[in-house]
This record gives sequence, C-alpha cells and structure tokens, in this order.
Amino acid sequence: MADFYADWLKYWDDEQEERRRARKHINEEELEWVRTKQDWRAALLGARENGFITSGVTVLAEIPRGWHTGKHSHGEEAVYVVEGQGFSVIDGLRYDWETGSCLFIPFGAAHQHFNSGENTVRYLSAMALPLERFVGLAKITQYDEAGETAMGDSEGVKVAESDIHPEYGRIVIRLKDAPVFAAGEYGAFLDRRKDEFTASMAKEMKTPGAVGHRSRFIMFMGAPENNFKTREVEITSILCDDPGMHSGKHSHMEALLYVLQGEGYSIVDGEKVPWKKGTLLQVQGPATVHEHFNTGNIESQQLRIHFGIRAKFFQPIARRVFPYRYYEYSSYK
Repeated sequence: MADFYADWLKYWDDEQEERRRARKHINEEELEWVRTKQDWRAALLGARENGFITSGVTVLAEIPRGWHTGKHSHGEEAVYVVEGQGFSVIDGLRYDWETGSCLFIPFGAAHQHFNSGENTVRYLSAMALPLERFVGLAKITQYDEAGETAMGDSEGVKVAESDIHPEYGRIVIRLKDAPVFAAGEYGAFLDRRKDEFTASMAKEMKTPGAVGHRSRFIMFMGAPENNFKTREVEITSILCDDPGMHSGKHSHMEALLYVLQGEGYSIVDGEKVPWKKGTLLQVQGPATVHEHFNTGNIESQQLRIHFGIRAKFFQPIARRVFPYRYYEYSSYK
C-alpha cells in the first residue's frame, strides 16, 4: 500500500495550486447560453464545470414573455430576480415577485416559475449541488419542461396567505421590503446577533459606531429578522458602495459577488480584478484577503452569495485555523 499519510500532507498545497489556476471571475459576454429542460435559456456563472473552484453552483436563466420554466425538485435553492415580473408555484402555493425579489426554495419542494409581465425575466439561481453530490443527496426530479404558458394553466393555484411558510420560513422578500443598514449602523446590527456565524466574524465588523464596511447593506437571507431558514445556500444581501469609495479590507471563507450595477475593481489576494454590471466575482477563501473599489459615477451594487457549508458549519468550527480577519476600514466617514 502507498503511503497514504504522505498524500494527505500534500492536500493543502495541491488545493492551493488548483485554486491558483482556477477561474475567479466571469463577465456577461463570456457566458455560454444553452437550452435545457428547465429553462428556455440558461448559462453557468460560477461552477466547477466552467473553471471555478467552488462549493456550489450559480446559474443565470431567462424566461421569455408568456413562458414558464420547467417544474422540478432538488436540494435547497436561493433565487434573485434580476429583471422582470412573475410568480412561482412552490409546493402548490403561488408566490408573486418582481425585479429585486429574493426567493428561497426548500429542500425537495416541487417548484416552477412563470413570467406574467411584458418583458423577459432574468433570474440568478444558487445551489449547493456539488456538496449534495459528495454526500449522495444530489437528486433532481423533472416533472414538466419549460414552455409557453397556455391560457388557464395557472388558474386554480392557491395564492400563499403569507410570504412566510409556517414550516419552511420565509419564501420570498421583495426589494422594497428588505431592511437597509447604512455604513454606521451595520456594526450595531452585527453586535445584536448572537449566532455562531456572527461570533466568528472579525471584532471590527461587530463594533457599534465603527466606520462601516460598505456604504449600505440591503439585507435578504443575511438578516435573522427576515425569517429565512436556509441551510445550504444563502443570498445574504446587496452590498453597496458610493462612487469613489472602497470597502474594508478583510479575509474570510468563500463568497460570490454578482454585480447588479456599477463598475470598479477588486484586489483579491493581491490581484486586481475589474468588474462591471453582469460580472460574477469569486472570493475563493478560506483566507482570501480582498477589498472592492467603486470607480464609476453611480452607486455600485453587488449581490452576495455564499453556501451554507461556510456559514452553518466550517466558519464557526474552523475559526482558530482560518479566522475571519479585518485589515483596514473602508473609506466611509
């Protein structure tokens, strides 16, 4: 038998070399769009299949006017509506949404999305499919395929009485209802939280009244008071920076940022990475030092995604070896 322990000792160095060679960002014009059973048009944003070293997958998909997606079920999913208006039928209940809405699909819930507006819907989907496959839970069941919505197809579907399901927690939150924290308020917000994930964050992030990490935060699954019960994947928030400002310099485990508007660049482990609307940027982790700079003339907005294996598992228990660190405050006063 070969010396298995010698192989184990090489794991870290081998992984770092693989990460060094991996893709770390992708722009809109680089996407490869395909037709699938589930979507009229879809493209991988961040996945191992298109060169990223990541613990999940993020997909951009579109639903034409008068169409619906396929109907299927799988593990947990977080969805953000980039553009458009419509509704989703999740376990037989209808939830309406619009541009800027964030949805949670519970594990195993059959679901389907409908475009009820005048324009093409574009949505971002995030799932922890690689993790599920590793532990033997990656089961996707397809019930119907994407297609045009005939008159009466959605009639008789019961409208959910609340956006918060009695068992699964919140299913949808709309942008207009999402809590917003300004730069100077975010430290106090984190200081109030007592969960393990927040406890593992750098103390500078949790100091009430400290210079804010970003100019403002629009909170989705990252705010406990929103009543999401996610475990595998989270679309936590929209991180906003004023023109000419930069974020705090810090390091943590994996996160993905999808640029909704604005332009600028990030310094990630010493590498300058430019971004613009439609860019997906990966902070690989587990100790990736990074900061973000808005060089445009409008507020930049980055949708933040991370996978539950970080927030619910590894960051709290591995913090002695891979601590969440803060190196420099942002430029906000």
